[in-house]
Amino acid sequence: MDLDLQIGSSRELQMESRRPRAGASEYARLRRSVIAAGLLERAPGFYLLRGLLCYAILAAGLSLPFVLPGAWGALLAILVIGIGLLQVGVLGHDAAHLAVFTGVKANWALGMLCWNVTLGVSFWSWRDRHNRHHANTNDIDDDPDIFNAGLIAFTAEQARARRGWRRRVTRRQAVVYPFLFPFVTIALRVDGWRFALTELRGGPRLLELALLTLNLGLWAAAIALFGWQWLGIFIGSQLVGGLYQGLVVAPNHKGMPLWSKDVELSFLERQVLSSRNVAPHPFWDFFFGGLNYQVEHHLFPNMPRVHLNRARDLVIRLCDECGLPRAEMGAFASYRAIFVEMARIGRFCAEPAGETAAVTRECADSQ
Repeated sequence: MDLDLQIGSSRELQMESRRPRAGASEYARLRRSVIAAGLLERAPGFYLLRGLLCYAILAAGLSLPFVLPGAWGALLAILVIGIGLLQVGVLGHDAAHLAVFTGVKANWALGMLCWNVTLGVSFWSWRDRHNRHHANTNDIDDDPDIFNAGLIAFTAEQARARRGWRRRVTRRQAVVYPFLFPFVTIALRVDGWRFALTELRGGPRLLELALLTLNLGLWAAAIALFGWQWLGIFIGSQLVGGLYQGLVVAPNHKGMPLWSKDVELSFLERQVLSSRNVAPHPFWDFFFGGLNYQVEHHLFPNMPRVHLNRARDLVIRLCDECGLPRAEMGAFASYRAIFVEMARIGRFCAEPAGETAAVTRECADSQ
């Protein structure tokens, strides 16, 4: 069964035989073009400079209370540390995809430095969830970012199934959604400890717990040495970092088509149709840490981010040849599309459970 995708407000995936399926041969052709252009080769110089920049931002934030004492110094520190934490996290994200070094151990070491030691988030836990997301992107049953989304409903079926106070929240989720962003980092911290204590065994568990404890110990030492102001800086920077992370992650897949296992999709179709790019611009490239090239990142997860812009041209050309819809828009337009879709799904709370059409044919407003 071939796929013809129509994307529009409240419209569904239409499964018709109007064009050839974009499958393995098309992806193989794209991959050959990417390899020929050298886009999968490692970029050590870029990552060295990027890593130094990330930690320089973090160091600047940590030094601000000493350079500028008082409330203003603390507030600026919270902002800059929060920005630095996200930038370090994205560096660790690239290491998790083995995009920084050629060796697995070196990438893991960098990932654990970024996530465990710097962010205080379990690298094992985050990497496990993130890899499942990549393998099952926008699958309503197997993508953990969909079926384990907490207060937010991403399908009509999820919305109709809500009861009590969760139902009231879901009806207003377009308003609630951005207020959840600041708590993302704190939630990841808590889930990381849970994962380390309940899912890991032996050496990995001991290492994970030791590094997570080191992060807390460093913050505790700062509070003990420099006063309770640093407790406020710690909490505030976690909230700012969470807000920043929410803003970076939200445009990637929210409001894009969802499906379940009985929908036949090739790897190329699944990754392109489920992902949204934020249009390239030097500011947004820095702000999103390269994750604004979400289509290219999902097609080639181990590609160094410095090459994603060049890969974009190859992907656009192939999608045009195959007639495969590819979503890309400005940052603010993408946020608007997300909130429009959140509001649309929230309205399904007013309908009785059990009246939903096939959820596999839902489509979000990605335009």
